Amino acid sequence: MTRGSLLLIAGCLLLVTWSNDVTASGSGRAFPIDSENYVIKRFQSINRNLEWDHTNYLVDLAGRYANCKYIGVRGPVQVKEETPTGARIAGYTDYTAGHGSDVNAVNTYIQDVVDRWMKSGDVHNQVRLAESFGCSVRPGCDGQVAISCMFSNQEAENIEYPGDQPGGQQALAFTPQQYVTAEYITGNKWDRSHYLENLSGFETDCAMVGTRDWPFTKFHQMSPGLRGLGTYGYAKNRGSTPQALEEVLKDFKVIKYAKSVGCSLIPDCMVGRDMFVVVSCIYLE
Repeated sequence: MTRGSLLLIAGCLLLVTWSNDVTASGSGRAFPIDSENYVIKRFQSINRNLEWDHTNYLVDLAGRYANCKYIGVRGPVQVKEETPTGARIAGYTDYTAGHGSDVNAVNTYIQDVVDRWMKSGDVHNQVRLAESFGCSVRPGCDGQVAISCMFSNQEAENIEYPGDQPGGQQALAFTPQQYVTAEYITGNKWDRSHYLENLSGFETDCAMVGTRDWPFTKFHQMSPGLRGLGTYGYAKNRGSTPQALEEVLKDFKVIKYAKSVGCSLIPDCMVGRDMFVVVSCIYLE
């Protein structure tokens, strides 16, 4: 048997193994080789010295965030771990719609997300400052795909990560389907810039359960001068987060004069033995 035949067989076995393993529960797996090459090429167009982490340390770390439980979380993350060489680590996590879990479908999802990152500039600073990076993907999350990349970054302290600050975000962003639900129930246009959504993420807190009034202190501190209004609510999670979410939103007063709205939620606040879904929204007046 020729060396070429052996390589072809090995490649096929690798493809089958990746496809079977990636749909298992738990953390994500490394990008398929086509997507690895694709993201390297795209990132090197910004930082030609950036390299893929062939030790797999960053790949494995990214796998913790490429996880179904992070569906709804989109944006920069900073982790406490350092690389074995002592470099700080920063990252970015995202998600996209997708029902397929075969390697060809996953390649398409990854490349679409990477293209979005490049077009929006969301990861440009991380890419510019990084020395190496690794990414993971997790399909099979009820029609969603989680994607995350980690960057070794000696200058990570020069980048701000709001969610990593004391009192930072604990909440999850709404999914696209939840945007539609919120627009339909509240009668207000969703803020597609995600600014109001991110602001609400700093306010949404399990401590809201059982309260009658919430001062929205963080919102007012972070956006002085913004003409906005905060509202919140909670409902028992009886096994369906979407149902509890709708229950909360239907209790909100209709604010006809609001220009747009952005919301966030925590689906699993425990009070005694009961689980609650907590939602807060910021309306732009």
